[in-house]
Amino acid sequence: MALFKSSEERRLEREMEIRKGLSRIKKQIRDQEREEREFIKKAKRARQLGDGTQLKVIKANLKRTAYTRRLMERQLLNLEVFKQLKDQAETQADFARALETVSEAIAESYGSVNLAQVHKNCERAVSQSESMQSMMELMIEQTNESVSHMEGAQSDDLVSDEEIDRLIDEAVVAEETEEMEDKVSSKLDSLRERFEKNRQKA
Repeated sequence: MALFKSSEERRLEREMEIRKGLSRIKKQIRDQEREEREFIKKAKRARQLGDGTQLKVIKANLKRTAYTRRLMERQLLNLEVFKQLKDQAETQADFARALETVSEAIAESYGSVNLAQVHKNCERAVSQSESMQSMMELMIEQTNESVSHMEGAQSDDLVSDEEIDRLIDEAVVAEETEEMEDKVSSKLDSLRERFEKNRQKA
């Protein structure tokens, strides 16, 4: 195993870590969505039972879960944006390195070319690319600080009580509609059966 990793190996490792991070956040969002559905089911049962105390507890947990999911969705969006900026910075760095190689080749072919100036210009391009990377890292740190402050904010900023009630109401209406459709379908099947029996008797 090599003691020192090449820049390409380090780049691939960073890329892999970013992809793992994206996958973990997406999985957590899916888990939170599943938890929300389970809390909505429980809230429907509590409402049907007329258990106001239990309904209040479930609604509080549903609100907390919805808040956490939306926070993770914001984190995912931030990470996707920073990954795009990273890809752009790497592309610029590749261009700068290729330009330096071309400049050296030109200088070797034409003695009149000021190789020192060309090299200086190429180093400046590489330095600008590295500065962009540093700026991205600073942005990530600032975003993490903002997220930390956001986590301390009231969940009402993202999820209101009215929205929680609406989610439960929609689930109840959907269940009642499904039950009504099942009853109508059952009655139609019964009528068809009776009609078929009468037709056979006739």
